[in-house]
Order: sequence, then structure tokens, then C-alpha cells
Amino acid sequence: MNFAWGTLVLVALAYLGVLLLTAYLAERGKIPNKLLKHPIVYVLAFGVSCSSWAYYGSVGMAVELKHGYLVFYIGLSVLLLFSAMIIRPLFKLSNEYQLSSLPDLFAFRYRSRWVGLITSLGVLMALLPLLVLQLQAITDVIVILDPDANTLFIAGLISLILLYITVLFGTRQVKPSEKHPGLIFALAIEALFKLIVFVLIGAIALMQLGDTPAEIQQWIQFAPANLSSFNTRIDPVQWFSLLLIFTTAPLVLPHLFQILFKESSQPQHLRIITWAAPLYLLLMALPVLPILWAGSRLGVEVSPEYFTIGLGLALESPALVWLTYLGGLSAAAGITIIASLSLSSMLLNHVIMPFSTPNTDVDIYKWLIWMRRILIACVFGATFAFYIFLNQIQNQTTLLMTSFTGLSQMLPGLIGLLFWSHANRKGFIAGTLVGLITWGTLQFWPILTDSIQLTTRLPIHFAFDRDAWTHIILLSVSANALTFFVVSLLTKTSAVEKNSAEICVITRIDRRQRLPLQAKNAREFTAALSKPLGQVMAEQEVNRALKKLKLNLSEYRPYALRRLRDTIEANLSGMMGPSVSTALVSRYLPYEDDHRGESDDIHFLEQNLDNYHYQLSGMSAELDRLRRHHRETLYRLPIGVCSLTQDGEILLWNELMASLTGINEKDAIGAKIESLPGEWYDLLDRFLKGNETKVVIEQEGVDPHQGTRWFSLHRTRFDHRSDDLNEGTVILLEDETEHKMLEAELLHSERLASIGRLAAGVAHEIGNPITGIDCLAQDLKYVDDPAEKVVIAEQIRQQADRVTKIVRSLVNFAHAGQDSSMNSHKPHSIHQIVQDAIDLLSLNRDSSQVIFINDVEKHLEVMSEPQRLAQVFINLLGNARDASNDNDPVSVESEVDGESVIITVTDQGSGIEKAVLDHIFDPFFTTKEVGKGTGLGLFLAYTIVEEHYGQISVQSPVLVDKGIGTRFTIRLPLHNSVTSGNN
Repeated sequence: MNFAWGTLVLVALAYLGVLLLTAYLAERGKIPNKLLKHPIVYVLAFGVSCSSWAYYGSVGMAVELKHGYLVFYIGLSVLLLFSAMIIRPLFKLSNEYQLSSLPDLFAFRYRSRWVGLITSLGVLMALLPLLVLQLQAITDVIVILDPDANTLFIAGLISLILLYITVLFGTRQVKPSEKHPGLIFALAIEALFKLIVFVLIGAIALMQLGDTPAEIQQWIQFAPANLSSFNTRIDPVQWFSLLLIFTTAPLVLPHLFQILFKESSQPQHLRIITWAAPLYLLLMALPVLPILWAGSRLGVEVSPEYFTIGLGLALESPALVWLTYLGGLSAAAGITIIASLSLSSMLLNHVIMPFSTPNTDVDIYKWLIWMRRILIACVFGATFAFYIFLNQIQNQTTLLMTSFTGLSQMLPGLIGLLFWSHANRKGFIAGTLVGLITWGTLQFWPILTDSIQLTTRLPIHFAFDRDAWTHIILLSVSANALTFFVVSLLTKTSAVEKNSAEICVITRIDRRQRLPLQAKNAREFTAALSKPLGQVMAEQEVNRALKKLKLNLSEYRPYALRRLRDTIEANLSGMMGPSVSTALVSRYLPYEDDHRGESDDIHFLEQNLDNYHYQLSGMSAELDRLRRHHRETLYRLPIGVCSLTQDGEILLWNELMASLTGINEKDAIGAKIESLPGEWYDLLDRFLKGNETKVVIEQEGVDPHQGTRWFSLHRTRFDHRSDDLNEGTVILLEDETEHKMLEAELLHSERLASIGRLAAGVAHEIGNPITGIDCLAQDLKYVDDPAEKVVIAEQIRQQADRVTKIVRSLVNFAHAGQDSSMNSHKPHSIHQIVQDAIDLLSLNRDSSQVIFINDVEKHLEVMSEPQRLAQVFINLLGNARDASNDNDPVSVESEVDGESVIITVTDQGSGIEKAVLDHIFDPFFTTKEVGKGTGLGLFLAYTIVEEHYGQISVQSPVLVDKGIGTRFTIRLPLHNSVTSGNN
């Protein structure tokens, strides 16, 4: 069979063109979005890990190690099986902080641009042999099919084709969450085609071992003898070494990192990959031995590395050759495209951006796109140049193991990132350099010297026999890990590294500090970022972050601004790398120098626990369940709860608090108290600055139809008695409107009861003037003198005024308290209030007739509602009269004490028993007989005095030697004008 290399290249170009068209249709929305984002697409795209080595070179490794080739597939599967320990935490970090590569993760964790630079250059150097392997596999197959082919020309042509595809679909736009659904879909098709072809070849190879199952089984049974010319021994140390690099290196591979963590943001995709991808790997591993056995039996005249293509030649089947050729092309092209794309992003973020940033007068987005395109071209150029330098001397297995051993040097740093909070940048840099130098000296350098000194392809077993490859793997990784560990222990870990460790280390909790920002609103963010990014890009990035957080440009809450800052930093990290984004945000969006408000960001911690509580187990899960129960209890309490930090930031604003104040929880949480609406800010601020722990206040209702409402405010403070608590204040807000309304009704009922008790006296008092009016009216009929008529008429009018005065007093007393608003309080003479109470009590002729003495100074005024305050003195004077004998004095006296007036009501009655003295202000408590008292008088007196910001107390007996007398003392604040006058 004859194949022309030109035809082979044209068919390759046509095949890649079909894949290009598929990617284009996917980008244009011609393929259903449901299909593009189906989990199976990501599983198949993961198949890019099975490069041309899995398609060709694995057969060569099976020749050398027999079943040892399975270590490659086992290592990948073991990595996926430990996804809960390694892959899921990395997935969370990558998506939350827009970290698109391993150097991004390391630079973020160790907070150093040099860490990102060393990692990027180390990964690039380690990955070059793997990329050369793909190019070499394509050219080797073309040379096998057409020995006259020019390998350098073909390699250059294939590199240009793959470069065009990568640039076209890998650099269409720049944004933090940049994804390539079309490219991923094309890679999935490539992986599926590669798998189908490889399994088909394996099935055909199996059929070549015999016509019946018994013959096949007999040949397999004696396969070691049939392959006796090959070395099949592999000791446990070799197994361990291979398993080490094939388990750890794939996680470092840029293309697998891109597929696992960047292209998919859905955790369910990751869960499916962890069990479905090993099935794909199993299917790719099964055909290897049948192809080896069939190639050996048929006497295929090519290197065992290419038994896959040689099988079609031996069977003289052009269709099988073409399918095999395209399957191998898929395997090589897929990994080359996605790896080059990932490397360009890595180099841009850690080699270019930290040391050379564009000016703000250029379009930074366009600059980033073109810089990435240039870097992709550089990666392909470096791969092609390295391919020429190696001169196709090395076999595929040597190149694979060299690449994977170099990539494994990132293992200690990865372990430190996830599991060791004391790891630092100095330890990482020292360990990685030691590991890379050891690997470069013992393994990478020899393949360079071989390429210069030798002229023929090295045999397969050379990869395992020379330079003690097992010891190189163990020595380089061990030296790396030991250096990393020792240097990290001997050097100091910086504060920023400790903070990043709390974010990255699995056993730690991300405890953000609640630091105040210099920028006070989102608009100031735009102004600050316009300096390094330009006005247009600054606006776009701030708006993108606001949209993600569902905030608006007028946002001012400190908590929301901190989240906005973190989101902008993560978005910039996705485009420029974590080193540049961290430095930029730290410089232009700094925290305030004064960190008095610094403490744990409780709301952020609470949010994190809510997001990841399903990952907790055992006692941690029980504690989290208890935490959520307590928080829900606080949120659903039938009383308003507000928790404040020491500097006034709101941490908790429960459901009833939102209902009572009309301020939505979303708007309150994370805001400062001064940002609340004016009336609530004034109220809470005044309460927090005062000394009272409980006050009753009056507020207009949220709904205009609600009218006046009463609230009681309680507070308690907690400080740093425990390191786990923040300083702050808890405020409780209780609606007492219904209580106040009921109290007003009780007061009104008490007044009506008092009126009932005064009824006889009222009748007597009104009867006297009415009798006088009647007599004067009768006399008027017989009086003819006009002057005398005027005198009698005046006397009638005076008696009528007396009746009116009595009736008005009773009416006012009966209706007092219907509007008990604090706004109705006005300055009134306390002497007159006491006198009104005495006048009303004097109407009752049925009670004991005591002598009321009003010695209150007439110029003293208090802010009050006079009828309600009169109720206090009516109750106190009435009780004093009931306890006194006829003609006993009951005195009311006053004394000014600073800005207060002290009023005492003293009697010489029987006094109050000591046993009941502590209960006299309790509601419904009375010592009177049934039907003669409601037990509400003193309770209401106590309440009314408190409403007037006063205090009431009792002393009994007053005359200790006689054991009689009671004195009630009332302290009320004086009206300002009075106190000023006294001064």
C-alpha cells in the first residue's frame, strides 16, 4: 500500500476543518446549548489526557513492562477517586477566585509573583517534551506511511494548522470566566472518535490471535513466551515511582486543569467526571495488549510503539490505516491545542503581566487578546524548535516520563497549598528550584545531549534502563519536598500568606477580617480603578462585579463593598493573574490605615458555612446544625433583633425587625447604622449613646394609616471576654402599641371607676348650685327693680359656671389619655396639676374628709400631659385619704434637685405592711376589700411616671416610732426654662 504524504496532510487538514466547523457552529449557537453543556461532553473532553502516547506509545511501554503500562491509567483513576480530598477543593478555589492554572493557585496561596514565574517556566519546560511527543507521533506515522516524506516540513505545516485553530477559537474574547464551549465540544468529538477507533483496532487485533475463543485464550496464555525477547520485569519500587508521577503530574497538566476547573463551573459535572472518566480510561487501556499481541504474531515491521498503525498495514486494510491515522491525529491535536492555549494564559499572567503592563491609553482588552495570541505562537514555535533539536532521537515513553517527572516537582507545593498552613513562599521557591534542578540535571539534560550525540532512534527499553529513572523520580521529588519543608519551618510566614492559607488549606476556615475600605461607595471604586485600567475598563469591571453580586452602582454598605472588592480582584485575576490583580487592588482599593474596626467578618463566615455545610460530617455537622437552628430561632423570634459591631455595622437584622422598621434585611445587613433612614438612625443612635438599657419610644408607623406606635428598646453589650466573639451590641425592639392601647383602656376604666366612686359627691356638689339657681329663678319672678334683676341674673350665671366647672373637670378626667402621644406633652404647672387632683377628690363626700395641703411651688413646670399626670396624684391622694382618719393632713411638697423636681405625697395613715411593700406597683395587686379597688391604680401611676421619664418610690412607715404614715416620692425632669431660671 502506498500513501502520499501530501494526501495524508490534506486529509488531516480536512478532518481538522470538520472539527473547526463543529466548534464554529457551537460558538454561533447552531448546536443546542443543552448538548454543549451536557456532562458527557466534559467527560469526553477529559479524554484529551489520553494523548498520542496512549494511542501509540502505550503499546511500546507494554512491550517493556507488560501490564506495567496500566500504571498510567491507574494513576489518573486514583487521582479522580481522591477528588473529594484534592480536586473538589481546587475546583472551589479556582471558580471562586477565577484561578485558571496551577501557577495562579500557587501565586494566590503563596502571595508572590516569583512563585508564579517559577511555576510557569517550570511547567513550560516540563511540558515541552510532551508537546514534542505529539508532533513526533504525527510525523512518525506519516513517514511510516510515506518514507519519502520531509519530516521537518510536515511538522512545521501541522504546527501552523494547529496554531491557527488554537488562535481562532482560544482568543476570541477576554473576560474573567472565559470559556470555550465550541472548542471543548470539538475536543469531545475528537476524544470520542479516538476511543471508537482504538477500541475497533483492539477488537480487530483480538480476532487476529485465533479463529476461536479457545485459540485466542491459548495464545494469550503463552503470550510471555511469545514475547520472550522483551523484558517483562517490574519491581515494587518501579511500580511506586510510576504510580507517583502518573497520579500527581496529570493534576499539574495545564490542559487537564483547564477542563476540570475552568471550562465547567458546575460541581455536578465534576462529580460525574470522577466516576465516568475512569470508565473512559479503562476502555482506552483494554486494546493495548491485544494490539501488542496481534502485532507480534503478525510480525509487524515497525517499532512496537507504532503497532497500532502497523496492524492496518500488516492486514493490508487501507480503511483501517486511514481510521488509525485520523484517530492518532485526534489524540495528538487535541492535547496540543488545549495545552498551548493554557500555557499562553499561564505565561501571560506570570511572565508578562507582573513585569510589563500596558498603558491606560490603549484598549487593555485588545492588548491582552493580542498578547495571548503572540504567546500561543511562541509556544508552538518553542515546540517546533525543540522538536528539531531533539532530532527524533527519543522514543515516546522517554519523552512522556521526562515530562511527567518534571511536572511532579509541583507536588510538594500542591500539598502545602491544600494541607499545610505553615508553608510559605520561601520554602516553595527553594524546594521547587531544587527539584527542577535535580530533574533537569539527571533527566532533562541527558535527552538534550543524546539528541546532539546520537543519530538513530533509541530503543524502547532505553527509557527504563539508563540513568536509573526510578531513582531520579524519587530523588528529585524527595529533595524538593524536604527542602520545601525545612525552609518553611525555618523562615517566617507573612501575614498575607497566613490569610491566604485560611482560604486554601482544607482544614482551615476562611476567616476574613472586617476591615474598613477607603472607598465608601461603588462609584468611588470606578474612579480609583480608572487610574490603572482606564475609564472604560474600570467601568466595565465594576459593573461586571456588581451584576454578579446583584448590587447597584449606589451601593454603600461596608460588607457589600468588601465583597465587591473581592469579586473585582477575582475577575482581574482571571484576566491578568492573581499576582497582578492582588497588587493592583491592594494599591488602588486599599483598606483604611486605622483598623480599629478590624475583627472577624462574621457574615462572610456564616455565608461560607451555609454554602458548604453539606460537606461537613460527624461532630462538625452536628455543630453546624445547631448553629443553623440557633440562627433560625433568632431570625424567627417574635421580637425584633439587631446585632451591631463595635463600629456600628449591622450583622443581624431579623424578620420582625424588618417588619417593624420597614427596612429590608438585604438593605440592612452589612450597612452602618448611620445609613439607616433618618428617624430610625436618630432613634438607635440616641439609644446607643445613652446610658439606659431599656427605653420606651414613640414612632410614626411605617404605613401612614397606622398612626402612632410605641416601641420598647432593650440592649446588651458583649466584649472580648472570648477570642471567638466580636465586640458589639445586641438591640431588641418590641412593639408595645397594643400594650399601650390596652394600658390606655385600663387607665380609662380606672378613671370611670373613680368617677363612680365620686358620683355621690358630684351629685351633692351639682345639687347645691342647682338648688341655688332654682331659688334665684323663683325670686326673679317677684322682682321688679331692674338693678336687682341684674344682681340675681349674675348670681344665676355664677352658679351655672360652678356646675360647668365641675362637669368639665369630670369630663376631662374621664377622657384623658385618649391621645397619650409623647408629642402632646407640653409644659404645665405641677402645682396646678396637684390642685386639680385635690379639687376632684374633694367632690366625693362619702369618703373620709382629710385636709389636703398643696405646698408645691407654683413656678415649677414639667413637660407632661396634665390629665394623665393628675391621674397619678388622684390615685396617690385617694389612697392616702382612704388610709387616714378624718381631719388628718395629707401634704404634697416639692423640692428642686438639679434639673429634676422631687414631689412627695405624705400621709399619717395606717401605712403599708412590709410584706406587701415590694408588690404594690404590680398590676391587679390590692389590699382593699373586693369591690373597693381594682389593683390598677398604683400600677398605672408607676407607668405614667415612667412615660414622663420619671421615677416613683415608696417609704412606709414614715413615723417610725409610731409605725404609721406613708410617703410616695416622685422625681420628674423639670422644664428647661424653669431650670434655666433657677440657675
